[in-house]
Amino acid sequence: MMVGRNKLLSVASGSRWQVGQTGAALVIVLGLVSVMCVTAVVAFNMFGMFARKTANSQMFSQAREYALAGEMLGAKRAGAFIKVNEFFGVNDTVSDAEKRLKIDMPIDGGRIVGALKENTNCFNLATLVRKMPSGSFVANVTAMQQFSNLLQAMGIGKTEATSLTAALTDWQDSDTRPLPMGAESATYNQLDPPYRTSDSRLVSIKDLHLIRDFSVDLVEALTPLVCIDPLDTQTLLNLNTLQPHHSLLVKALLGDLITMQQASQLIAARPPGGYDHNRRFWQMKMFEDKAIPETVRGQFITTPRRFLLTVDVYLNSARTRLNSALHFNPDGSYIIISRYFGA
Repeated sequence: MMVGRNKLLSVASGSRWQVGQTGAALVIVLGLVSVMCVTAVVAFNMFGMFARKTANSQMFSQAREYALAGEMLGAKRAGAFIKVNEFFGVNDTVSDAEKRLKIDMPIDGGRIVGALKENTNCFNLATLVRKMPSGSFVANVTAMQQFSNLLQAMGIGKTEATSLTAALTDWQDSDTRPLPMGAESATYNQLDPPYRTSDSRLVSIKDLHLIRDFSVDLVEALTPLVCIDPLDTQTLLNLNTLQPHHSLLVKALLGDLITMQQASQLIAARPPGGYDHNRRFWQMKMFEDKAIPETVRGQFITTPRRFLLTVDVYLNSARTRLNSALHFNPDGSYIIISRYFGA
């Protein structure tokens, strides 16, 4: 009897142990399922995030491709504008110029919007040095005098203008010997922190801040008057698009041959329809009995040479902006001087 009872107790005890073991296993399984569910949710969310990032990346990449296509369209518009300017004169194109120099094109999921601005009339800082066959850069004396003229026309004294011009030229030329009143690497090595001259042409107008005595105010005043185009060997002015504030540039190129008042008069005297050739400009009475070098005469042209192009692409939720500087050759071909994405 006792044996049977003990068997029953043993069986009951074993059953309870099995039930407890089963319950523990169930808890473990439920815990594993819970963890797997959480992991699956996290993985799904991460997958969604990666998918969205990939989609956004592809969209922005496509937007950039559209921007480059807009650049090509803008270059064609600029080339067409130059041709119209050559054949029909400046005033005949003014009424339609704004429309022709803008880009507005629908695309699937958005739009390409752009604008061209002529940028010929500026003092080309890259011309302060000439590139030699060896690849080195040497001072361009004619351009140095003209830049000094510009500074003086802005109200800077002759001595300071000469010093500023020499420092800017030394920054770009390849040698280590400072020009009179100039500044080479030895000058900048004494600063904290020290740095060296570029020994090559400027890349950005902002580089002027690095050059001796070019103050923030001076750089700000110069910015609308200067540009950088390594493809031209001298500063060029388009007679047909000169505006009153460009009188400083006219005075810079002609120096003591004219006064500031006469520079303004030359711009105001542009004939209706503009100039078909710069010979008509030099035939003006103001230039009688004045010896003007042929190199200087050649700096005044009658067609645009450079354009600034801004292209904005709106593609679904993506937006990108492309900024380009275009240099046009006399044969109508063009070269991208600079290009960058961003505001």
